Amino acid sequence: MYITKEEYSKDPSKYFTLDVRTAIEFKVLPHFDWAINIEMDKFLKNYKSFLDEHNIENKPIVVVCNAGNRSGQTALFLIEKGYDAKTLQGGVYHYTKQKIS
Repeated sequence: MYITKEEYSKDPSKYFTLDVRTAIEFKVLPHFDWAINIEMDKFLKNYKSFLDEHNIENKPIVVVCNAGNRSGQTALFLIEKGYDAKTLQGGVYHYTKQKIS
């Protein structure tokens, strides 16, 4: 269910990156410019139409948040619905604070 920062950083474009933080968190905290932001609760209520709208093209989904809690819950939800979903281990905070070797 997890993807490491090393694995993700090799080619983030091969994933559909979903940031489930609030719009304010997304704006003021470090984030990935290529990520699509929608608050977790809003996403969970309308996940199917959201994913259809964004045409994920059968890409694996990497769900991110600041530390990994909300993204982990969302990834588990998506896995239960049959999607190929993972959460970024340690969240965006961990990804941006530690240098990738």
